[in-house]
Amino acid sequence: MRKILYFGLIAACSLTANAFAQDFCNTAAHSGSKEEVTSNKVGSFDNGIGYELWNEGGNGGSATFYDDGSFNCKMTGAKDYLCRAGLSFNSDKTHEELGHMKADFKLVKGNLSGIDYSYIGIYGWTREPLVEWYIVDNTGSQYMPGDWVAQGSSAKNHGVFEIDGAQYTVYEGDRTSYSIDGDNKYFKQYFSVRKSKRDCGTIDITAHFKKWEELGMKMGKMHEAKILGEAGSTSGPNAKGEYDFPYAKVYIEGAEQSSSSEEVIESSSSTEAIKSIRSMTVGSNTSLVFDAQGKFLGSVDAADAESLNAAIKAKYNSGVYMVKQGRAVRSISVK
Repeated sequence: MRKILYFGLIAACSLTANAFAQDFCNTAAHSGSKEEVTSNKVGSFDNGIGYELWNEGGNGGSATFYDDGSFNCKMTGAKDYLCRAGLSFNSDKTHEELGHMKADFKLVKGNLSGIDYSYIGIYGWTREPLVEWYIVDNTGSQYMPGDWVAQGSSAKNHGVFEIDGAQYTVYEGDRTSYSIDGDNKYFKQYFSVRKSKRDCGTIDITAHFKKWEELGMKMGKMHEAKILGEAGSTSGPNAKGEYDFPYAKVYIEGAEQSSSSEEVIESSSSTEAIKSIRSMTVGSNTSLVFDAQGKFLGSVDAADAESLNAAIKAKYNSGVYMVKQGRAVRSISVK
């Protein structure tokens, strides 16, 4: 059991280290099990990585998702096409309660044509309030998104700000349209649009959330945070080409060390990894669940060990997991 915990903690630490080294910009490649999707679908792998393909009209492209988080998006004649993978949540916790969120990505674009608008970066939704949000670091069209993204009665260009070491223009708006809660729903929209495009790097998602909230743009309880490739055509199903993400990981990083008397494996790598997990906030009956590689999957509420095992099995299937309860972090086997 200690060996399993050690492996998970080493992997979690390696994931955090990659965020700083950014070796993935040079060495990334798809790996692991894959799911080929040819029609609109929301799904997830056993390790908790969520994915979605959505085409307006249900056709016009396909996608291949890998359980290492990477994915490939192919447009063969789309009107509005969204392809994304990353973390899914239960809409029961704010980003502060979940922890400091970041994402690593590498993008390769190929044979693009007929694309009038495009968002490539980080995408998600919150509830209470209902918000659709974008962090745009690249595009498949000729120009990065501009003032036109701010729509509705609350449309506003808040200005240019330095966020996470780069210049971003922040926009706010609202719409009544299709949402995660169905059609014809009113929701807010938030955008951070990078002034200069990039194909690879680390995005500090939480830094954008904090800036938005400073500007009065309220965030709700997290539904998802995923790396996104979106493209659309204003003249019909004409968007074609490929967005390839050979490296794509959304993760929660600990901001500071929490004190604890719990025994841990004596290794500098495991100590750093468990520090990251311990710093995440949880309620008295709430457990944070990670896979054996240290990737955050989500949370479950359970009063005792038996109900915890049952809740994890129902949500994530059988397997070996790392669980944080209070200050304690331990490995459990769910059968």
